Amino acid sequence: MSEFLQLVWAKGPEGRVTHDDVVRRAGTLDNWEFYNAAAIEIARKYHHGALTYRFCDGVMNDLWSAVQAGFGSGHNTLPQPVYEVYEAFDAGEYHRAEDGSDDPIADFTDPHIADLVGSFGSWGASNA
Repeated sequence: MSEFLQLVWAKGPEGRVTHDDVVRRAGTLDNWEFYNAAAIEIARKYHHGALTYRFCDGVMNDLWSAVQAGFGSGHNTLPQPVYEVYEAFDAGEYHRAEDGSDDPIADFTDPHIADLVGSFGSWGASNA
């Protein structure tokens, strides 16, 4: 597990990633390479059952907040695949069926993460 995820894991299940945490690991809030590597590691570990949905969704929400804070002159494009991974976990946050009988994590997050992990190839594999 990367130093970044070890830091977040040590904060416990309710631990939040702060912008300071990102800056300590990435150097700046506009380090797209850091975000992409973290997102790939999170997706792979979730897909292989090493991390829970709740943990990954929280971390990705916090990372997305940091990405947005990093937008500025010359850095206004969405970094990929961090945005796709964020969207995959975001899709599991709400039910589509009015009665809540669906399972948005199984129906939307899990297959999207499986597709993304399959598309990553060896990119970022050192953190897997």
